[in-house]
Amino acid sequence: MSNQKPLNELVKFFWISLGIILSGAIVVLLFIGFLSRDLPSLEQLENYDPDLVTRIYSADGKVLNELFVQKRVFVELYNIPAQMQNAVVASEDRRFYEHWGLSLRSVARAIGINILSLSYRQGFSTLTQQLARNLYKTIGFEDSVLRKIKEVITAVQIERTYTKDEILEMYLNTVHFGHGTYGVEAATKRFFGKESKDLTVDESALLVGLLPSPASYSPVRHPERARKRRRRCRI
Repeated sequence: MSNQKPLNELVKFFWISLGIILSGAIVVLLFIGFLSRDLPSLEQLENYDPDLVTRIYSADGKVLNELFVQKRVFVELYNIPAQMQNAVVASEDRRFYEHWGLSLRSVARAIGINILSLSYRQGFSTLTQQLARNLYKTIGFEDSVLRKIKEVITAVQIERTYTKDEILEMYLNTVHFGHGTYGVEAATKRFFGKESKDLTVDESALLVGLLPSPASYSPVRHPERARKRRRRCRI
C-alpha cells in the first residue's frame, strides 16, 4: 500500500502533463489554421506564374517596346552562371540546402543577438522565406511577429512543393535588384546590357551585393558603395 500512493500521483501527473501538451498543440494548430486563411493555397503554390515583361517585336524580330508592371524576364536556372547561384546562397542563406524552409540555427542566433543588443538587429529569413514574401502579397512586408509566422508557414509549404533547384530558380527570377528590375535577367540587362548567362564573377558579386538594400547599393546612384559591397560578396 505504501507504494500505491506515489504510483497514483505519478499516473495523475502523467495525464495532467499529457492534457496540457495536447491542449497546447490544439491551440497552436488552431492559431496556424487561423493565420493560414489568407495564405496561398496548395494550388497557387503548385502553379508558379510570375508577371513577366510583354515584348512587342517588329517584323524582322527587333524589340520595339516592353510592357510591364514589374520588369521581370524569366530565365532557367541552367542559364544562370554557377558563380551567381553560389554567391546568392553564400550571401543570403548558407544553409539553404540543409533546412526545410526555416533554419533553427539562424533563429537561435538571431534571438541571442537581439537579446544581447536589446534591439532588433538580426533577422533570420531563409532564402525560401524571402521567396514566400516576394511571390505572395497576402503575407505582407510589415515588421511583425504575425507576418513572420505567415512567412514561415508558406516557406515550409514551398519546400514541400518544390525541389531546392526549383526554389533557387524562382528566387533568382523574382528578387528585387532595384530600379524597377525583378529577377537576375532583367537586372543584368539593366546594369550590364547583356544576358545573365554571360555574367562574370565580379558582375555576379555586384548584383548579389544589391540584395540587402537595392537603393543603398545601387551602382547607378552609389557606385563606390556598390564596389565595396561587390568586394565583400565576391566568391
